[in-house]
Amino acid sequence: MVLCLKAILAATADAGIDPRDIDGFASYSNDRNDGPALATAIGVHELRFSNMQWGGGGGGAAGAIANASAAIASGLADCVVVYRALAQGQFGRFGQGAQITTVGGDMALSVPYGVMTPAQSFAPKVMRFMHEHNIGQEALRAIAMASLPPRSVQSARSDVR
Repeated sequence: MVLCLKAILAATADAGIDPRDIDGFASYSNDRNDGPALATAIGVHELRFSNMQWGGGGGGAAGAIANASAAIASGLADCVVVYRALAQGQFGRFGQGAQITTVGGDMALSVPYGVMTPAQSFAPKVMRFMHEHNIGQEALRAIAMASLPPRSVQSARSDVR
């Protein structure tokens, strides 16, 4: 929490904002530094918004930013801090399975080997498919480019050149 507070104070100083004028906090996916505790530690005048985004398959950061933007746009808050501050040493590291002796079900075939995320699960399957069907890396680029909004595609194409 101390590092989170230091980062917030440094960001507000950089932006020329009095940290006590913060009236909202947004984070994602079980950040253990919750908004009310941060507000109390900073001494905010009034906490009007606090949010923890769950889910999104890795898009939690974007979800937290969207929630903060929505809070400001709707008038719920005027100055929202979006943060992420993990205390992994105290609560265990992400990317490691639970420290248990047995794992059941489908997870028993993957967790002991460190395969716990969608990307880790699907990458070998995609590589196998590409190998069996003689598909090159350019196909993955084409899929990624097709997934971008039109303006982003133009920007990405100009970056490649």
